[in-house]
Amino acid sequence: MRVTAILPHTAVAMAGTHIRIPAFALLLIKVCIALCVLALLAKLLLYAARLARRKTSFYYVPFSHDLKNVLVTDCTHPHARTLTHHKGQRNPARLRPSDTSTGLVLNALKASPWSAGQAYEWCQLAQVSTNHFDVDSFLSVWCYINRGLALQHEAILRHMARIGDFREAFLSPYLVAVHGPEDGIYNIRDAFTALKLVCWINCLERSRFSAPYEGKDCEAKFAFFLPRFAAVLKDPEAEWQQWQDEYREVVSGFDVLTGEPPSVERYGSVGLVVLRVPEPTLHYYSLFSHTVGYDTVLTVYDNQRYELECKYTQFVSCYSRPVWPRVDLGPLARLLNMLEGEALGPQLRWNSARFTDTGPVLRIEDTAAPLSKAQLYGQPYARRLHCSTLPPATMVAVVMSFLEYGMQGLKPKKGGWTWDELQSLNSGIAWREWEDTVRRQWDRGELHPEAYVAAAAAANNNNNNNSGATGRQQGSSFSGGGAAAAAGSPPRVGVAMTPGGGGGGFFLEPSLSERSSVMSQEDLRALAGAVPPRLASGRWQLLYSSARDGISLRTLYRNAAGRAPTLLLVREVGACGHVFGAFAAEAWKPGPRFYGTGETFVFTLQPRRVKFPWQRPRHGTGVSGGGAAVASASAASVGGGGGGGLDYFQFSTPEGLGVGGCGSFALWLDNELLQGASYACDTFGSPQLSAREEFHVSVVELWQL
Repeated sequence: MRVTAILPHTAVAMAGTHIRIPAFALLLIKVCIALCVLALLAKLLLYAARLARRKTSFYYVPFSHDLKNVLVTDCTHPHARTLTHHKGQRNPARLRPSDTSTGLVLNALKASPWSAGQAYEWCQLAQVSTNHFDVDSFLSVWCYINRGLALQHEAILRHMARIGDFREAFLSPYLVAVHGPEDGIYNIRDAFTALKLVCWINCLERSRFSAPYEGKDCEAKFAFFLPRFAAVLKDPEAEWQQWQDEYREVVSGFDVLTGEPPSVERYGSVGLVVLRVPEPTLHYYSLFSHTVGYDTVLTVYDNQRYELECKYTQFVSCYSRPVWPRVDLGPLARLLNMLEGEALGPQLRWNSARFTDTGPVLRIEDTAAPLSKAQLYGQPYARRLHCSTLPPATMVAVVMSFLEYGMQGLKPKKGGWTWDELQSLNSGIAWREWEDTVRRQWDRGELHPEAYVAAAAAANNNNNNNSGATGRQQGSSFSGGGAAAAAGSPPRVGVAMTPGGGGGGFFLEPSLSERSSVMSQEDLRALAGAVPPRLASGRWQLLYSSARDGISLRTLYRNAAGRAPTLLLVREVGACGHVFGAFAAEAWKPGPRFYGTGETFVFTLQPRRVKFPWQRPRHGTGVSGGGAAVASASAASVGGGGGGGLDYFQFSTPEGLGVGGCGSFALWLDNELLQGASYACDTFGSPQLSAREEFHVSVVELWQL
């Protein structure tokens, strides 16, 4: 017998079972369904309204401060709606990012009224404007007006904007394969077509109007190019006589830097490219097409002429790759003027624009005859370059040190750095300590290549004549300072370590398991800014101390087994004894071969705090990232590395412990931890760390980070 309670429910039959739903619940379900239907209808009506308001005619208007119903491209505006890659923009929400303003316009044109309604609505404004004329600003306006044709040639237009703004043309199969997808370029033909079209704009602008960057006749340029560009885009070869000269200049100049010996040196640790060119005769596109993926370019010409430029990638919001922060070149100019002394004469001075400029360039300028804006930003051959007294090796070393110091503890960031972030960074860098460090090295002659090579040769002779010297690497398979001398290696400027990493206005201060008898609190903060950022603020554990655990290398190995990374600290005996050490990325383990990674570095704490990071070998050359020479190829067979000795980091046997290689250890401790040695070391480009080459040890500490 089935008993059913009599309640005010509505019965629903389902598979022979009565499910009773309360009346108010059923009403709630009906209301929810009705609301969903209404929301869907509202969405459809909104979609239809947006389609109904869709404009069919768009046109360019001159720029002004009152642009209420005008879309602004490739520049910022305090009130108007924008499609621009400039920092501080007012772009629509949910717009897919792009490196160029032209790319943003194309992304907005492809946005649907359903998924990206704001971008779609903004693209229905009939009028478009911009405050200047260049390739990217012109194309962003043209694409907004000529939408169908723009989307048909999207990849070429995106690459044209990159060439115009960043001077980066993908002129080799390698560049197309690696970077082409950023613009939708998958064959080199489209890359060359984009270059031809940019050259067409450049040539006609020069021949008919004011020079680029002068901004005198912006409206006249738009009036000329807007109606003509579509025909040239469809058939560039029809206008070959207009673009062929500049096009050939760019392509032939690009090939100049791909020959032998290699003329391009890349330093990924600071985003620097060094271009070595005999004369300033190459087009900017030829030069900068070799700098794709980097943010600072040092061009080295014959007769000691230099230009150091911060690329436009740091001025805008760049999303295709991480971008290094822009460091103000003013302190570097001040130091270079000090190193030059009176040799330049009364009128010539190193000078650079502020870091807020579109593309600051550091160069020697004649104060009595300042360059015009067109000369400042024009082709290298459009201005006179003055000779410096500093050899190229010294210049590269000082620039590397400057960038390493200014970017301590920082990493490149996708999307770039805001102006507030850059202002905070640059205001927090204690440049005086860096300048003092470099000046002391200069006064001691350590930055003169001749003295460096002579010292390396002397060290090599000493190595050959003193086969029993402590800390020297023996055997014919190792090539010491003589290799450096033969290659004409540049000097090495260390990175001055400051509390907190040199910028940002804060201290990174880890906690210690117990008090150190070697490093002070300021030393601790400086080391925290020098080690990889992930290790800076943790707890550091004291694994071994000769004052606590006794004097024994065996005990150090036992306590350090399997523990990494570590910080090795050494205090030298004597009133003038130095404090120095090494950061080791891998756990210490006795064995017959070198090991470790490129994170390894050596440093000094007393008499000054200086870091000497690994000198990464340049791909395809016999020179390291910092310019130190690579040892003989046979050295790799002993150390097991592929960098010819420059990847010799850690070496540990029952007889002793060493850091660095390629001829001599940067730091060596014997098996009793009583005697040590330090020599100039090509692995880190470091000078002797201790006061005496062979020294007595006062205290040794090993910390796990």
